[in-house]
Amino acid sequence: MINNIKAWFIKRNPIFTSHLQRIGLLRIIPPALAMYIMIPVYIFFHIVCIKLLYNLLICPLLSVERIELKHYIVIDRHLLPGLSYTAKFHCAYCGYANGLSVATSVLLTRISTEARLPANNILRVLLIFAYFITSGLSVLAQSLVILSFDYVMAPLLGLHRMSMQQATDKMKASGFAGEFTVFGKLGRQLLRFEYNCSLRHANSLEQIESQWCPIKHLDDYPGAVYPEHHEFFIERCELCKLRRVLCSEGTVSTRKPTW
Repeated sequence: MINNIKAWFIKRNPIFTSHLQRIGLLRIIPPALAMYIMIPVYIFFHIVCIKLLYNLLICPLLSVERIELKHYIVIDRHLLPGLSYTAKFHCAYCGYANGLSVATSVLLTRISTEARLPANNILRVLLIFAYFITSGLSVLAQSLVILSFDYVMAPLLGLHRMSMQQATDKMKASGFAGEFTVFGKLGRQLLRFEYNCSLRHANSLEQIESQWCPIKHLDDYPGAVYPEHHEFFIERCELCKLRRVLCSEGTVSTRKPTW
């Protein structure tokens, strides 16, 4: 009877039980709580920063194409049969957070290359003020996730952090915002700092998702844009293989946990 219950629980929670076996419960609980606490932050980031401020206000005034979040936020892995409700929630959460992260990176890249100030001087002043507020809120929201990852999740789960300098080097290599002069030198520095946060935010989510929901999406949706690290994810029909990989290596990422 006990063995049957154990087998049923493992089958319904292949990811959680893999990490439970590998690193133990005490290292799992604090990171899990840290991610749950970030849910309101992501909702704020999504609705206030991306949809209301960037999409409805900043992008039209800068003549920048709005971001279509439906192409980036793909939530379908919770439909996998046999998973527990907790596992389904984690998969949906990963799809939501990673979609916002990729969309943010694309949005900031568009601003750095397409932005044009309006001709009306009053609109210019309002736009500059609104942009600085929006960018500041975006930095704040993403920084909360980064801090949670760097000081709670990464140390306990053995995940890899990205320093501000590493993000800066990556940004310089790509030439991001090298010729951005729309808001002057200060505006360029703020845009680059926000993109720096975006890179570190993306790194945090790559490490988390590669460990806690490394399952490929159910279908290829027209126009969908997935994070690059999804290429290492395991097919939904290979959950037994997924459990073996997580039990032995801890992640599907090329950067393995430090323990």
